[in-house]
Amino acid sequence: MKPSTEIPRPKGSLLAHSLRFVNNTMQFYEDAYHECGDIFATRIPGLGNWVYVCSLELVHAMQAAPCTVLAGGDMDGFSISHVTGRGATSHLDGPAHQERREVLEPSLNAPASLRHVDDIRRIAERRIAEWPLGRTFPLVLTLQKIALEALITVFFRGTAPDRVRQLADLYEDFSFKGLRSPTVSHPFLQIDFGPLSPWHRVKKRQRATLQAFTEEIENRLAAGANAANPPAADDFVLHLARARLANGGGLAREVILAEILDLLFQGHEMTGNSMTWTLGELLTHPEVLARLRQELDAKLGAGDIESAHLPDLPYLEAVIWEGLRRRPTNLATSVRRVKQEFPLGGYLLPVGTMLAVCYPALSVREDLFPHPKSFDPGHFHGKPLPAGWSPFGGGPHACTGRDLAMVVMKVALATIARKVELKLAQEVVRPVRNAYYYEPNQGLLVRLEKRR
Repeated sequence: MKPSTEIPRPKGSLLAHSLRFVNNTMQFYEDAYHECGDIFATRIPGLGNWVYVCSLELVHAMQAAPCTVLAGGDMDGFSISHVTGRGATSHLDGPAHQERREVLEPSLNAPASLRHVDDIRRIAERRIAEWPLGRTFPLVLTLQKIALEALITVFFRGTAPDRVRQLADLYEDFSFKGLRSPTVSHPFLQIDFGPLSPWHRVKKRQRATLQAFTEEIENRLAAGANAANPPAADDFVLHLARARLANGGGLAREVILAEILDLLFQGHEMTGNSMTWTLGELLTHPEVLARLRQELDAKLGAGDIESAHLPDLPYLEAVIWEGLRRRPTNLATSVRRVKQEFPLGGYLLPVGTMLAVCYPALSVREDLFPHPKSFDPGHFHGKPLPAGWSPFGGGPHACTGRDLAMVVMKVALATIARKVELKLAQEVVRPVRNAYYYEPNQGLLVRLEKRR
Protein backbone atom coordinates (compact mmCIF):
# COMPACT_ATOMS: atom_id res chain seq x y z
CA MET A 1 0.00 0.00 0.00
CA LYS A 2 1.51 3.31 -1.08
CA PRO A 3 1.40 6.44 1.09
CA SER A 4 -1.00 9.19 0.07
CA THR A 5 1.93 11.45 -0.77
CA GLU A 6 2.45 9.33 -3.89
CA ILE A 7 -1.03 9.94 -5.25
CA PRO A 8 -0.61 11.62 -8.67
CA ARG A 9 -1.06 15.37 -8.85
CA PRO A 10 -1.72 17.58 -11.89
CA LYS A 11 1.43 18.89 -13.50
CA GLY A 12 2.70 22.34 -12.59
CA SER A 13 3.31 24.32 -9.44
CA LEU A 14 0.86 25.27 -6.72
CA LEU A 15 0.57 28.68 -8.35
CA ALA A 16 -0.14 27.10 -11.73
CA HIS A 17 -2.82 24.88 -10.17
CA SER A 18 -4.43 27.91 -8.56
CA LEU A 19 -4.46 29.89 -11.79
CA ARG A 20 -5.91 26.99 -13.76
CA PHE A 21 -8.52 26.49 -11.05
CA VAL A 22 -9.57 30.15 -11.11
CA ASN A 23 -9.54 30.43 -14.91
CA ASN A 24 -11.75 27.42 -15.60
CA THR A 25 -12.43 25.16 -12.64
CA MET A 26 -14.31 22.43 -14.48
CA GLN A 27 -11.64 22.19 -17.17
CA PHE A 28 -8.94 22.04 -14.50
CA TYR A 29 -10.53 18.93 -12.98
CA GLU A 30 -11.16 17.30 -16.33
CA ASP A 31 -7.51 17.90 -17.26
CA ALA A 32 -6.37 16.54 -13.88
CA TYR A 33 -8.26 13.31 -14.58
CA HIS A 34 -6.69 12.96 -18.04
CA GLU A 35 -3.23 13.69 -16.62
CA CYS A 36 -3.43 11.56 -13.48
CA GLY A 37 -6.01 8.84 -13.97
CA ASP A 38 -8.68 7.47 -11.66
CA ILE A 39 -7.37 9.05 -8.47
CA PHE A 40 -5.49 12.32 -7.99
CA ALA A 41 -4.71 14.90 -5.31
CA THR A 42 -4.79 18.69 -5.38
CA ARG A 43 -3.99 21.54 -3.08
CA ILE A 44 -5.72 24.83 -3.80
CA PRO A 45 -5.32 27.82 -1.45
CA GLY A 46 -8.50 28.17 0.59
CA LEU A 47 -9.56 24.59 -0.13
CA GLY A 48 -6.60 22.65 1.25
CA ASN A 49 -5.50 19.13 0.34
CA TRP A 50 -8.10 16.96 -1.36
CA VAL A 51 -8.14 13.52 -2.96
CA TYR A 52 -10.54 12.94 -5.87
CA VAL A 53 -11.75 9.69 -7.41
CA CYS A 54 -12.88 9.39 -11.02
CA SER A 55 -13.88 5.74 -11.50
CA LEU A 56 -17.03 3.88 -10.55
CA GLU A 57 -15.00 1.19 -8.77
CA LEU A 58 -13.45 3.75 -6.43
CA VAL A 59 -16.79 5.51 -5.99
CA HIS A 60 -18.36 2.25 -4.83
CA ALA A 61 -15.50 1.67 -2.38
CA MET A 62 -15.97 5.18 -0.95
CA GLN A 63 -19.70 4.94 -0.57
CA ALA A 64 -19.55 1.50 1.04
CA ALA A 65 -17.26 2.67 3.84
CA PRO A 66 -18.97 3.06 7.25
CA CYS A 67 -19.31 6.50 8.81
CA THR A 68 -16.76 5.52 11.47
CA VAL A 69 -14.18 5.42 8.65
CA LEU A 70 -15.45 8.09 6.23
CA ALA A 71 -17.60 10.84 7.71
CA GLY A 72 -20.18 12.46 5.49
CA GLY A 73 -21.83 14.81 7.96
CA ASP A 74 -18.94 15.87 10.18
CA MET A 75 -17.75 18.68 7.95
CA ASP A 76 -16.63 21.46 10.27
CA GLY A 77 -14.78 23.97 8.14
CA PHE A 78 -16.89 23.05 5.10
CA SER A 79 -20.32 23.76 6.56
CA ILE A 80 -22.47 26.87 6.87
CA SER A 81 -24.61 25.45 9.68
CA HIS A 82 -23.33 28.21 11.97
CA VAL A 83 -25.40 30.57 9.80
CA THR A 84 -28.36 28.45 8.61
CA GLY A 85 -28.84 26.51 11.85
CA ARG A 86 -27.48 23.31 13.32
CA GLY A 87 -29.07 19.89 13.35
CA ALA A 88 -30.11 19.39 9.71
CA THR A 89 -29.96 15.88 8.25
CA SER A 90 -26.97 16.59 6.00
CA HIS A 91 -24.88 17.48 9.07
CA LEU A 92 -25.51 14.15 10.82
CA ASP A 93 -23.83 10.78 10.48
CA GLY A 94 -24.51 7.14 11.26
CA PRO A 95 -27.79 5.98 12.87
CA ALA A 96 -28.90 9.55 13.65
CA HIS A 97 -28.50 10.49 10.00
CA GLN A 98 -30.37 7.43 8.78
CA GLU A 99 -33.19 8.00 11.25
CA ARG A 100 -33.59 11.61 10.12
CA ARG A 101 -33.58 10.60 6.44
CA GLU A 102 -36.44 8.25 7.20
CA VAL A 103 -38.34 11.20 8.66
CA LEU A 104 -37.78 13.39 5.59
CA GLU A 105 -38.23 10.74 2.91
CA PRO A 106 -42.06 10.51 2.92
CA SER A 107 -42.29 14.25 2.18
CA LEU A 108 -39.58 14.41 -0.47
CA ASN A 109 -39.77 11.13 -2.38
CA ALA A 110 -41.15 10.82 -5.90
CA PRO A 111 -44.83 10.19 -5.01
CA ALA A 112 -44.83 13.12 -2.58
CA SER A 113 -43.08 15.39 -5.07
CA LEU A 114 -45.64 14.62 -7.78
CA ARG A 115 -48.35 16.15 -5.60
CA HIS A 116 -46.78 19.58 -6.20
CA VAL A 117 -46.76 19.56 -10.02
CA ASP A 118 -49.67 22.01 -10.40
CA ASP A 119 -48.11 24.49 -7.97
CA ILE A 120 -44.72 24.28 -9.68
CA ARG A 121 -46.27 24.80 -13.12
CA ARG A 122 -48.18 27.87 -11.95
CA ILE A 123 -44.99 29.34 -10.44
CA ALA A 124 -43.16 28.78 -13.73
CA GLU A 125 -46.01 30.28 -15.74
CA ARG A 126 -46.10 33.41 -13.57
CA ARG A 127 -42.37 33.95 -13.94
CA ILE A 128 -42.42 33.30 -17.69
CA ALA A 129 -45.22 35.86 -18.09
CA GLU A 130 -42.85 38.49 -16.63
CA TRP A 131 -40.10 37.90 -19.20
CA PRO A 132 -39.68 41.00 -21.42
CA LEU A 133 -40.52 40.36 -25.06
CA GLY A 134 -37.70 41.26 -27.45
CA ARG A 135 -35.27 42.18 -24.68
CA THR A 136 -32.16 40.47 -23.35
CA PHE A 137 -32.11 39.21 -19.76
CA PRO A 138 -30.05 36.76 -17.64
CA LEU A 139 -31.90 33.47 -17.52
CA VAL A 140 -30.24 32.07 -14.40
CA LEU A 141 -31.80 34.56 -11.99
CA THR A 142 -35.38 33.88 -13.04
CA LEU A 143 -34.88 30.09 -13.04
CA GLN A 144 -33.35 30.27 -9.57
CA LYS A 145 -36.46 32.17 -8.48
CA ILE A 146 -38.71 29.46 -9.95
CA ALA A 147 -36.77 26.79 -8.06
CA LEU A 148 -36.78 28.79 -4.82
CA GLU A 149 -40.50 29.58 -4.92
CA ALA A 150 -41.25 25.95 -5.78
CA LEU A 151 -39.30 24.68 -2.76
CA ILE A 152 -40.90 27.20 -0.38
CA THR A 153 -44.33 26.23 -1.72
CA VAL A 154 -43.55 22.58 -0.98
CA PHE A 155 -42.39 23.34 2.56
CA PHE A 156 -45.32 25.69 3.31
CA ARG A 157 -48.03 24.21 1.13
CA GLY A 158 -51.14 26.33 0.78
CA THR A 159 -49.33 29.61 1.49
CA ALA A 160 -50.54 32.50 -0.66
CA PRO A 161 -48.33 33.22 -3.71
CA ASP A 162 -47.57 36.76 -2.50
CA ARG A 163 -46.31 35.42 0.84
CA VAL A 164 -44.23 32.78 -0.96
CA ARG A 165 -42.61 35.56 -2.98
CA GLN A 166 -41.92 37.56 0.17
CA LEU A 167 -40.17 34.59 1.76
CA ALA A 168 -38.32 33.86 -1.48
CA ASP A 169 -37.10 37.46 -1.83
CA LEU A 170 -35.96 37.48 1.79
CA TYR A 171 -34.10 34.19 1.45
CA GLU A 172 -32.57 35.19 -1.89
CA ASP A 173 -31.17 38.37 -0.32
CA PHE A 174 -29.81 36.32 2.59
CA SER A 175 -28.30 33.78 0.19
CA PHE A 176 -26.72 36.16 -2.32
CA LYS A 177 -25.58 38.90 0.07
CA GLY A 178 -25.18 36.82 3.20
CA LEU A 179 -24.23 33.21 2.55
CA ARG A 180 -21.97 34.18 -0.36
CA SER A 181 -20.02 36.59 1.83
CA PRO A 182 -16.39 35.52 2.44
CA THR A 183 -17.04 36.08 6.14
CA VAL A 184 -19.25 32.98 6.28
CA SER A 185 -16.44 30.58 5.34
CA HIS A 186 -13.59 32.40 7.10
CA PRO A 187 -14.01 32.52 10.90
CA PHE A 188 -11.31 35.16 11.33
CA LEU A 189 -13.55 37.59 9.41
CA GLN A 190 -16.54 36.98 11.67
CA ILE A 191 -16.14 40.14 13.73
CA ASP A 192 -18.91 42.69 14.11
CA PHE A 193 -17.44 46.20 13.90
CA GLY A 194 -20.84 47.84 13.56
CA PRO A 195 -23.43 48.51 10.83
CA LEU A 196 -20.90 48.97 8.03
CA SER A 197 -18.90 45.79 8.70
CA PRO A 198 -19.50 42.75 6.42
CA TRP A 199 -20.20 40.33 9.27
CA HIS A 200 -22.75 42.71 10.82
CA ARG A 201 -24.62 42.83 7.50
CA VAL A 202 -24.57 39.03 7.25
CA LYS A 203 -25.94 38.66 10.77
CA LYS A 204 -28.65 41.27 10.10
CA ARG A 205 -29.85 39.35 7.05
CA GLN A 206 -29.63 36.10 8.99
CA ARG A 207 -31.83 37.44 11.80
CA ALA A 208 -34.46 38.72 9.36
CA THR A 209 -34.56 35.39 7.51
CA LEU A 210 -34.66 33.23 10.62
CA GLN A 211 -37.42 35.36 12.10
CA ALA A 212 -39.63 35.23 8.99
CA PHE A 213 -39.26 31.49 8.48
CA THR A 214 -39.72 30.81 12.20
CA GLU A 215 -42.97 32.79 12.12
CA GLU A 216 -44.14 30.76 9.13
CA ILE A 217 -43.35 27.52 10.95
CA GLU A 218 -45.20 28.70 14.06
CA ASN A 219 -48.21 29.74 11.98
CA ARG A 220 -48.26 26.33 10.36
CA LEU A 221 -48.07 24.56 13.72
CA ALA A 222 -50.85 26.75 15.13
CA ALA A 223 -53.02 25.93 12.10
CA GLY A 224 -52.33 22.26 12.67
CA ALA A 225 -53.86 22.54 16.12
CA ASN A 226 -57.05 24.04 14.66
CA ALA A 227 -59.38 21.09 14.20
CA ALA A 228 -61.93 23.24 12.35
CA ASN A 229 -59.52 24.17 9.55
CA PRO A 230 -56.63 21.70 9.47
CA PRO A 231 -53.87 21.99 6.84
CA ALA A 232 -53.23 19.28 4.27
CA ALA A 233 -52.41 15.85 5.63
CA ASP A 234 -49.06 15.88 3.79
CA ASP A 235 -47.98 19.26 5.20
CA PHE A 236 -44.15 19.27 5.41
CA VAL A 237 -43.81 21.25 8.65
CA LEU A 238 -46.48 19.29 10.47
CA HIS A 239 -44.98 16.03 9.31
CA LEU A 240 -41.63 16.98 10.81
CA ALA A 241 -43.19 18.31 13.99
CA ARG A 242 -45.23 15.15 14.55
CA ALA A 243 -42.40 12.71 13.78
CA ARG A 244 -41.25 10.61 16.72
CA LEU A 245 -37.63 9.51 16.98
CA ALA A 246 -36.24 6.33 18.49
CA ASN A 247 -35.67 8.06 21.82
CA GLY A 248 -39.34 9.01 21.98
CA GLY A 249 -38.67 12.68 21.34
CA GLY A 250 -39.45 14.89 18.38
CA LEU A 251 -37.77 17.60 16.34
CA ALA A 252 -37.33 20.99 17.97
CA ARG A 253 -38.55 24.11 16.16
CA GLU A 254 -34.92 25.11 15.61
CA VAL A 255 -34.17 21.79 13.89
CA ILE A 256 -37.21 22.08 11.61
CA LEU A 257 -36.00 25.55 10.64
CA ALA A 258 -32.47 24.23 10.04
CA GLU A 259 -33.84 21.44 7.81
CA ILE A 260 -35.79 23.91 5.67
CA LEU A 261 -32.92 26.39 5.29
CA ASP A 262 -30.46 23.58 4.53
CA LEU A 263 -32.73 22.19 1.81
CA LEU A 264 -33.14 25.68 0.35
CA PHE A 265 -29.38 26.25 0.36
CA GLN A 266 -28.64 22.93 -1.32
CA GLY A 267 -31.61 23.01 -3.66
CA HIS A 268 -32.54 26.37 -5.05
CA GLU A 269 -29.29 27.48 -6.73
CA MET A 270 -28.25 24.04 -7.97
CA THR A 271 -31.71 23.34 -9.36
CA GLY A 272 -31.97 26.79 -10.97
CA ASN A 273 -28.44 26.61 -12.35
CA SER A 274 -29.04 23.12 -13.76
CA MET A 275 -32.18 24.27 -15.55
CA THR A 276 -30.26 27.23 -16.96
CA TRP A 277 -27.44 25.06 -18.30
CA THR A 278 -29.91 22.60 -19.81
CA LEU A 279 -31.91 25.33 -21.52
CA GLY A 280 -28.67 26.79 -22.85
CA GLU A 281 -27.82 23.44 -24.40
CA LEU A 282 -31.32 23.16 -25.89
CA LEU A 283 -30.94 26.59 -27.49
CA THR A 284 -27.69 25.53 -29.17
CA HIS A 285 -29.09 22.12 -30.16
CA PRO A 286 -32.38 22.91 -31.90
CA GLU A 287 -32.80 19.32 -33.04
CA VAL A 288 -32.93 18.18 -29.41
CA LEU A 289 -35.39 20.94 -28.52
CA ALA A 290 -37.59 19.97 -31.48
CA ARG A 291 -37.64 16.32 -30.40
CA LEU A 292 -38.46 17.34 -26.83
CA ARG A 293 -41.36 19.48 -28.01
CA GLN A 294 -42.57 16.64 -30.18
CA GLU A 295 -42.72 14.32 -27.15
CA LEU A 296 -44.47 16.97 -25.04
CA ASP A 297 -47.04 17.70 -27.74
CA ALA A 298 -47.72 14.01 -28.25
CA LYS A 299 -48.23 13.25 -24.56
CA LEU A 300 -49.79 16.51 -23.33
CA GLY A 301 -51.84 17.53 -26.35
CA ALA A 302 -53.18 21.06 -25.90
CA GLY A 303 -53.25 20.78 -22.11
CA ASP A 304 -50.80 21.65 -19.36
CA ILE A 305 -48.31 19.26 -17.85
CA GLU A 306 -49.76 17.24 -14.97
CA SER A 307 -48.37 14.75 -12.49
CA ALA A 308 -49.70 11.80 -14.48
CA HIS A 309 -47.60 12.85 -17.48
CA LEU A 310 -44.17 12.81 -15.80
CA PRO A 311 -43.55 9.04 -15.73
CA ASP A 312 -44.39 8.93 -19.45
CA LEU A 313 -41.89 11.55 -20.68
CA PRO A 314 -38.65 9.58 -21.12
CA TYR A 315 -36.98 12.04 -23.49
CA LEU A 316 -37.59 14.95 -21.12
CA GLU A 317 -35.94 12.97 -18.35
CA ALA A 318 -33.02 12.06 -20.62
CA VAL A 319 -32.56 15.74 -21.54
CA ILE A 320 -32.37 16.68 -17.86
CA TRP A 321 -29.89 13.92 -16.98
CA GLU A 322 -27.74 14.94 -19.94
CA GLY A 323 -27.83 18.57 -18.83
CA LEU A 324 -26.74 17.50 -15.36
CA ARG A 325 -23.93 15.42 -16.84
CA ARG A 326 -22.69 17.87 -19.44
CA ARG A 327 -22.82 20.98 -17.28
CA PRO A 328 -22.05 20.26 -13.61
CA THR A 329 -23.05 22.89 -11.07
CA ASN A 330 -20.69 21.48 -8.45
CA LEU A 331 -17.15 20.19 -8.78
CA ALA A 332 -17.48 17.37 -6.25
CA THR A 333 -20.13 15.02 -4.89
CA SER A 334 -20.10 12.53 -2.01
CA VAL A 335 -17.63 14.58 0.02
CA ARG A 336 -16.12 12.62 2.91
CA ARG A 337 -13.58 13.23 5.67
CA VAL A 338 -11.29 10.31 6.58
CA LYS A 339 -11.72 9.40 10.27
CA GLN A 340 -9.66 6.19 10.21
CA GLU A 341 -6.86 5.27 7.82
CA PHE A 342 -8.56 4.22 4.60
CA PRO A 343 -7.08 2.14 1.75
CA LEU A 344 -8.27 3.32 -1.66
CA GLY A 345 -6.93 2.69 -5.14
CA GLY A 346 -3.67 1.24 -3.78
CA TYR A 347 -3.01 4.21 -1.47
CA LEU A 348 -3.47 4.61 2.26
CA LEU A 349 -5.30 7.83 3.10
CA PRO A 350 -4.44 9.30 6.52
CA VAL A 351 -6.93 10.64 9.04
CA GLY A 352 -8.16 14.11 8.12
CA THR A 353 -7.94 13.66 4.34
CA MET A 354 -10.79 15.27 2.41
CA LEU A 355 -12.10 12.84 -0.19
CA ALA A 356 -14.67 13.39 -2.94
CA VAL A 357 -16.01 12.06 -6.22
CA CYS A 358 -14.72 14.31 -9.01
CA TYR A 359 -18.06 14.60 -10.75
CA PRO A 360 -16.87 16.66 -13.76
CA ALA A 361 -14.23 14.01 -14.53
CA LEU A 362 -16.56 11.07 -13.98
CA SER A 363 -19.00 12.67 -16.41
CA VAL A 364 -16.50 12.81 -19.28
CA ARG A 365 -15.34 9.19 -19.13
CA GLU A 366 -15.67 7.76 -22.61
CA ASP A 367 -16.28 4.27 -21.26
CA LEU A 368 -19.43 5.59 -19.58
CA PHE A 369 -20.51 8.24 -22.09
CA PRO A 370 -19.29 7.91 -25.70
CA HIS A 371 -18.36 11.30 -27.20
CA PRO A 372 -18.65 12.85 -23.73
CA LYS A 373 -18.12 16.47 -24.83
CA SER A 374 -21.26 16.38 -26.96
CA PHE A 375 -24.75 17.15 -25.64
CA ASP A 376 -26.63 13.96 -26.42
CA PRO A 377 -29.70 12.81 -24.45
CA GLY A 378 -29.09 9.43 -26.08
CA HIS A 379 -26.58 8.84 -23.29
CA PHE A 380 -29.62 8.27 -21.05
CA HIS A 381 -32.68 7.77 -23.24
CA GLY A 382 -33.95 4.24 -22.68
CA LYS A 383 -30.92 3.38 -20.54
CA PRO A 384 -30.36 3.01 -16.80
CA LEU A 385 -28.03 5.43 -15.05
CA PRO A 386 -24.50 4.04 -14.62
CA ALA A 387 -24.38 2.63 -11.09
CA GLY A 388 -22.30 5.00 -8.98
CA TRP A 389 -22.67 8.00 -11.29
CA SER A 390 -25.01 10.65 -9.91
CA PRO A 391 -25.06 14.45 -9.75
CA PHE A 392 -26.92 14.00 -6.46
CA GLY A 393 -24.17 12.03 -4.75
CA GLY A 394 -24.58 8.49 -3.53
CA GLY A 395 -24.39 6.18 -0.57
CA PRO A 396 -25.97 7.08 2.78
CA HIS A 397 -25.49 10.82 2.15
CA ALA A 398 -27.13 11.01 -1.28
CA CYS A 399 -29.24 14.14 -1.71
CA THR A 400 -32.54 13.81 0.15
CA GLY A 401 -34.22 16.21 -2.27
CA ARG A 402 -33.23 14.47 -5.50
CA ASP A 403 -36.78 13.41 -6.48
CA LEU A 404 -38.20 16.85 -5.73
CA ALA A 405 -35.45 18.57 -7.74
CA MET A 406 -36.15 16.32 -10.72
CA VAL A 407 -39.87 17.10 -10.58
CA VAL A 408 -39.19 20.84 -10.40
CA MET A 409 -36.85 20.66 -13.40
CA LYS A 410 -39.18 18.50 -15.46
CA VAL A 411 -42.20 20.72 -14.90
CA ALA A 412 -40.39 24.03 -15.34
CA LEU A 413 -38.43 23.01 -18.44
CA ALA A 414 -41.47 21.43 -20.09
CA THR A 415 -43.50 24.58 -19.41
CA ILE A 416 -40.79 26.85 -20.82
CA ALA A 417 -40.29 24.68 -23.91
CA ARG A 418 -44.01 24.85 -24.70
CA LYS A 419 -44.66 28.49 -23.82
CA VAL A 420 -41.83 30.54 -25.34
CA GLU A 421 -39.18 30.83 -28.03
CA LEU A 422 -35.83 31.95 -26.63
CA LYS A 423 -32.61 32.86 -28.40
CA LEU A 424 -29.13 32.79 -26.90
CA ALA A 425 -27.75 36.34 -26.69
CA GLN A 426 -24.09 35.76 -25.84
CA GLU A 427 -21.29 34.20 -27.87
CA VAL A 428 -19.08 32.60 -25.20
CA VAL A 429 -20.64 30.47 -22.48
CA ARG A 430 -18.44 29.16 -19.69
CA PRO A 431 -18.89 28.21 -16.03
CA VAL A 432 -18.17 30.75 -13.31
CA ARG A 433 -18.21 30.16 -9.59
CA ASN A 434 -20.71 32.12 -7.49
CA ALA A 435 -19.17 31.21 -4.09
CA TYR A 436 -20.56 27.65 -3.83
CA TYR A 437 -21.93 26.58 -7.20
CA TYR A 438 -21.24 27.08 -10.89
CA GLU A 439 -23.48 28.96 -13.29
CA PRO A 440 -23.04 30.35 -16.82
CA ASN A 441 -21.08 33.57 -17.18
CA GLN A 442 -23.32 36.64 -17.50
CA GLY A 443 -26.15 34.51 -16.13
CA LEU A 444 -26.74 33.08 -19.64
CA LEU A 445 -28.13 36.01 -21.58
CA VAL A 446 -31.19 35.17 -23.68
CA ARG A 447 -33.80 37.11 -25.63
CA LEU A 448 -37.49 36.27 -25.66
CA GLU A 449 -38.38 36.09 -29.34
CA LYS A 450 -42.06 35.21 -28.99
CA ARG A 451 -44.63 33.46 -26.85
CA ARG A 452 -46.07 30.22 -28.16
